[in-house]
Amino acid sequence: MSALSRRTFLIGSATGSALLAACGRSTSSGPSQSTSATALAFLVPAFPDGFSQAATLVPGVEQRLPFVLRDQIDVVRDNAPARLAMAIQRAGETIHEATIEAYSDGIFTPYYPLMVTLPEPGQYEAVLTDHPDVAPVSFLVAEPGTVTIAQVGDPLPNLDTPTVDAPRGVNPICTRALPCSLHDKSLREVVSNGRPTVLLIATPGFCQTDICGPVVDLVQDVAGARSDLDVIHAEVYVDPSVFTTGAFPEVTPIVSALSLPYEPALFVADGDGIIVARVDTTFDRRELADALTRLS
Repeated sequence: MSALSRRTFLIGSATGSALLAACGRSTSSGPSQSTSATALAFLVPAFPDGFSQAATLVPGVEQRLPFVLRDQIDVVRDNAPARLAMAIQRAGETIHEATIEAYSDGIFTPYYPLMVTLPEPGQYEAVLTDHPDVAPVSFLVAEPGTVTIAQVGDPLPNLDTPTVDAPRGVNPICTRALPCSLHDKSLREVVSNGRPTVLLIATPGFCQTDICGPVVDLVQDVAGARSDLDVIHAEVYVDPSVFTTGAFPEVTPIVSALSLPYEPALFVADGDGIIVARVDTTFDRRELADALTRLS
């Protein structure tokens, strides 16, 4: 993916169109216990589908495919079903079936993360088996070796990320309304110190979805409170004020090093700096806790 197209996806994509919302909206009632609590109209992938954005899915390795739901007006939030029955099909043949719970602890928009190992490259469809009126969603799985985004088993990059004392030209180093507490150390300082590392790439002040701000809060509250981890938040853009000129800002070195075509992205690495979990585009408190258990 070219630099321009990658930046375009970072500010507006399948994830953006699916999750675009006012950040102050509440989900006080949470997902409904009924699987037909609201009139579902669309199943929307909250990951690059490989058509309008470069494919990021690979065969032969377990992949995480988060989805959200829409009705005819907006993303479904308060009345989202508690679970969805889904099938993954290829050329009309069902290769995987699962019932997926809604995840929404600490975030505004419930989502449904499907974990699946896809057998080969090509086009697949996600089908809501209990909602035949909802159109299937097509997505592509790339040829092995063509996806450059860091995978589980890869090392985290050994490079400097901006800190309070050394911003390295990034301004601001945190676009959260109140800057978070996760900018005291550089990634280079911690990636080989023998302690596990949690790295979050997100830009809460310039994200077009209702996800980036809440996930920074979650990582700060859940992972940042642990004394056995080094936790780092890194921004996406070197100087986001460039947006006011109608141009795209330069992305930060960590975004380029990880070949990220989207944000937010969470990487959990062990004491040797090897990635043991990667969670893309949206996650809640429960899934964050699950990712951290990969360290045990």
